[in-house]
Amino acid sequence: MGFLKKLLPFALAGASLQGLAVGADFPQEDINSGKALQQLGQTALDNALARLESGSSTCTKENVRRRKEWRNIPGEERKAYVKAVECLMELPKVYENVTGPKSMFDSFGVLHYKMTPYVHNSAYFLLFHRLYVWTFEEKLRTMCGYTGAFPYWEWGLDAGGVEESPLFDGSETSLGSNGAKLNKTNPGFFPGGSGGGCVTHGPFVNYTVNFGPNTAKDPLAYNPRCLKRDLNTQICAQWASLQNTTETILESPDIALFQANLQGDFRWPEARKWGFAVHGGGHFAIAGDPGGDFYFSPLEPGFYQHHGQIDRMYFIWQNLDWENRQTMAGTITMMNMPESRNGTLDDVLDISPVGGSFKYRELLDTVGASPFCFVYE
Repeated sequence: MGFLKKLLPFALAGASLQGLAVGADFPQEDINSGKALQQLGQTALDNALARLESGSSTCTKENVRRRKEWRNIPGEERKAYVKAVECLMELPKVYENVTGPKSMFDSFGVLHYKMTPYVHNSAYFLLFHRLYVWTFEEKLRTMCGYTGAFPYWEWGLDAGGVEESPLFDGSETSLGSNGAKLNKTNPGFFPGGSGGGCVTHGPFVNYTVNFGPNTAKDPLAYNPRCLKRDLNTQICAQWASLQNTTETILESPDIALFQANLQGDFRWPEARKWGFAVHGGGHFAIAGDPGGDFYFSPLEPGFYQHHGQIDRMYFIWQNLDWENRQTMAGTITMMNMPESRNGTLDDVLDISPVGGSFKYRELLDTVGASPFCFVYE
């Protein structure tokens, strides 16, 4: 696992973002502005809702949950969401024999840590994270009484200034502020952001990160510290813009290239131009500790809004050509290291004790014969 930890950032780095192709059916202006993405999203939503008319599922137009972008959720509902997350931070952990994790919220971090070498740059990336985020939503509802819409974060809307994002502006209807400004932040292979220290105000200012980082001798040992953020507008603008999101969808004819383009997987020549791509771009637009740690990034509350957007892209991509986009591609280890077999839709994803066990094919449809019943607005 140590080699994989060292490999992961470079696997996501890829090449510089240049010369993106124009979607065949949209003017470049509409792609850059987000107008094209709105149209694609509406088409996907309409197609998904149309499938509900068959009556073959317990999911109906009346009970389907509609996930919404953070800024499209009323302020009181956003505050209720934060309270529900704080509730998970107070409930007991479900993993035994580990000293660091203390809560149900922490348990999601343990699960992601254990699964990371198998669910990034692999056949399982999209469907694992779909189940993972949905399970988090279910815990918010069943254990903490949350009744509102599950929020996602459309990064491109904040490519002009992540610090001013309604998600991170430090207001009572946000997920808290940027971290305190440090003289040097994020040393390494990408530029640092505008913070780097502890979150200074707003929700989660008193939240304690209990374990990690993945570079520690014992990553699951107790290591209490503040939540740090290093919001990075440059990375958001370069790798997670509305243009990037839209063109990733338009330039991905099959599942192999779609997930490669999402992650900037340099094994595909077509994907190298995306650099960190939207997946890495969204993560490192938040950065900090634990947000910049791919193993323990779910200990950053904004993780779930970031991956909600990844799943929204998957939802849109699938529902633009539903009959041909119920497939899987890739092996069952990250970057095929160590070398492994191809994943199949009949493989079983067991995320106990945090959640349930399902065949991957059961996770393809958010409104069909599956545990899910949700769409994206």
